[in-house]
Amino acid sequence: MVQLLDKSLQNQSNALQNIGIIDRMVRIIVGAAMIGSWFFYPVDTVTMWFVLLPLLGVFPLLTGILGWCPTYAVFRTKSCGTDKRNSCGTFPDQLDHLIHPH
Repeated sequence: MVQLLDKSLQNQSNALQNIGIIDRMVRIIVGAAMIGSWFFYPVDTVTMWFVLLPLLGVFPLLTGILGWCPTYAVFRTKSCGTDKRNSCGTFPDQLDHLIHPH
């Protein structure tokens, strides 16, 4: 079942993802940095950003990992195109097309 689902996600016409590989990597890095800032923030000066920044970082991190953005879905847009270098699909499939364009 999982293999069939993975194969259907690799097909561009049935892809559930709407985020391209570059967008995904940027979202993962930014989200991880926002969450990681909590560990480097001085605890003696706790402000609203001490709580808000890591919570806000969850959104780009999760959307980058999942490859699907609800905001893009509402506006019916995609950051992945139809060419093989920036195709929609699973993360390993997108990475393979980025490294080895066919």
